[in-house]
Amino acid sequence: MTAFRVTGATLDPVSGEARFDFVLDGPAPERFTEVVRFTVPDQGVPADDVATAERVLPVLAAALGISYFKAAAPPRFEVAVPGLTAEAVDYLRLLVREGLAEFAYRAGLPGLLEPEFVADTVPAAATATAPQGDPLVPIGGGKDSVVTVESLVAAGLDPVQFAVNPNRIIRRVAEVAGRRLVTATRTIDPRLLELNAAGALNGHVPVTAFNSLIAITQAALLGLGPVVMSNESSASDPTLTWDGKPVNHQWSKGLDAERALIGMLRAQAGLSDAYFSLLRPFSELRIARGFARLTAYDAAIVSCNRAFRIAGAEPTWCGDCPKCRFVFLAFAPYMEPERLAGIVGADLFADAAQTPGFRELIGLDAHKPFECVGEEAESSLAVGLVARSDAWLGRPVIAALIAEAPELRDGDAALEAQVFGDADAVDLPDPYETARFALV
Repeated sequence: MTAFRVTGATLDPVSGEARFDFVLDGPAPERFTEVVRFTVPDQGVPADDVATAERVLPVLAAALGISYFKAAAPPRFEVAVPGLTAEAVDYLRLLVREGLAEFAYRAGLPGLLEPEFVADTVPAAATATAPQGDPLVPIGGGKDSVVTVESLVAAGLDPVQFAVNPNRIIRRVAEVAGRRLVTATRTIDPRLLELNAAGALNGHVPVTAFNSLIAITQAALLGLGPVVMSNESSASDPTLTWDGKPVNHQWSKGLDAERALIGMLRAQAGLSDAYFSLLRPFSELRIARGFARLTAYDAAIVSCNRAFRIAGAEPTWCGDCPKCRFVFLAFAPYMEPERLAGIVGADLFADAAQTPGFRELIGLDAHKPFECVGEEAESSLAVGLVARSDAWLGRPVIAALIAEAPELRDGDAALEAQVFGDADAVDLPDPYETARFALV
């Protein structure tokens, strides 16, 4: 294929249906249409809110198009719909290069993807205003968004929960929270799935960026306030270095991606303070410590990505993947074994066969897994905390890790101060800055 083109982006504010059209150009072109159905108010969407959503729409179209672009990764990426600012084009260029870095690495491509971007641009917004209204909180069924929702409530705010294509896990977590749940439905063109099954290039995409843009559009259509994410500091930590360049499985959850999206929204849609992560300064361990204070969600949360596959997923922990192991490790210093085993379904430290997976998390292999897991430093710290806990004595996994790295048992005061300190983050307006520290 010689080029990828975004050829259409339309939004019906009455039905809430948005349609996005794409073409992979070449001798045998492939055409795709993706549909996103937003929730809209019964009384209709005010004209100003429609206008805000429509300013975000061309960026959302191009971002969603990345899933189709990667099927051939051609050298040209053309956005043939109007309304993009130069800042939006720069954001999309960054999203392709960094958000598809893991895809390029694992697909065996020669380097990061930097196609020629082609788009007619419009001037940036002259001024920016902050959206007013209740915050919209994307939830994923795990610990982080629970901490965000409960922190906002503790600060006197009334968060609205949000999910794209929610499954049973997300719905039951939302029910425990007792707050309104708004949903959007994203339908990928089945032709892409057919091409993938036939051997087209496939792999990880920056789905957090996609869902963030969907959430921003949804917030505008409902006249809500900022989109409040739950991305932590360790999301910015690269998975590995490839040809001198960082490759981060979680790039679209990281601080650089957050700042890029904030800057783009100011120029593209005239929005300020419309998007940020409440938990950005905090490590996974610090967030896990905050969640441990909440018991109502124990039977509801699942932090296993296998439970969120498109097909064939079960709404429970698998107990045998990097994400399950990391969350178990992050919770262990703050929970009794019986409680944690009840949440995850098993005591993973009691199963010696899990040891190689935990070795990966603390950096005893080449690099940490391509998964949404914390930094090797905080995993190492967690092992040390567990090893010094009487509650976890005699667990074969911890014994094996300490035998291989005995220094972990001794602890590291400087490392602990680093892991439990406040990392760099975007400054937030009150009361959101206050809400940040309500639980953690």
